[in-house]
Amino acid sequence: MGKFVQRRSALTRVLGVLMAISVAVAALYVILLSWSTLMRVKWVNDRSRHFTRTANRSFLPRKIAGTRLGRLYFNLSVLHHVGRRSGRTYATPLGAYPFRDGFVLAVAYDEVDWCRNVLAAGKCTLTWMGKEYALEKPELIPAADALKAYPLLVRLLIVAGGMKKFLWLHRARSEEGQGTDAGAEEPARHQRCGSL
Repeated sequence: MGKFVQRRSALTRVLGVLMAISVAVAALYVILLSWSTLMRVKWVNDRSRHFTRTANRSFLPRKIAGTRLGRLYFNLSVLHHVGRRSGRTYATPLGAYPFRDGFVLAVAYDEVDWCRNVLAAGKCTLTWMGKEYALEKPELIPAADALKAYPLLVRLLIVAGGMKKFLWLHRARSEEGQGTDAGAEEPARHQRCGSL
């Protein structure tokens, strides 16, 4: 009888720990959902943008972005792009999700430099899950199309945050192993990240 009580006690402790972790994850999600909703307020949006810019320069996002560990945090990847005016190479950590023949990236703010740079260049590279992907033909797509790529919980955060613009990047033809397509359209370089 003593062993049964010990096993039951150990099982109760494990279940207690799992319950505590579940509650913590749920609480974090509610906080993120609330913050996403507040992102519609210009003052909060501006402060978040400033915080994100500062945080992206730190060690941690750059270390985990593009790795398997980065996938646990909204598919944190690294977008490598070239400045449209400076010609300088940039590495921007952001969430990327597989979508059709490439990846989709949420454009969280009205005017975003990385989005402008990619639209101007017509190509970039993405480090996702430890692999490099050459991407081309960027195009802005509406949320209705892009949300299909996102998991349900992330979709709720995006909708709550009011994000309506997404950048779809196609894999480069050399990555797909296909030849040139005579009927292929030119990338929509005339589009602006602030307009759809």
